[in-house]
Amino acid sequence: MGSQETVNLRLVQMLLTAANDQPYGFLKVRGADFAREVELMAAAGLVEASPAMDGAETWAVINRVTERGQSFLRAFLNAPLPAADYELLSLAEH
Repeated sequence: MGSQETVNLRLVQMLLTAANDQPYGFLKVRGADFAREVELMAAAGLVEASPAMDGAETWAVINRVTERGQSFLRAFLNAPLPAADYELLSLAEH
């Protein structure tokens, strides 16, 4: 990934919120766009994540929201959240 990659702040906020709200703190996301965003979030230090898995279905796992990710959430605490489409997000297997 080059330094010119851009992130979707609303998607980042949605993913961080969804991961943060999970009882065990990890979240599996499906789809190439979500996996790419998770990779960018990990590169920025917002999350610890497992590498994206490509194949018939692309997915990635957010293992933990970092302190930097928590700071991001606090900074946007009063910003309206996008409507979460939890059909696109699913918990990682325990």
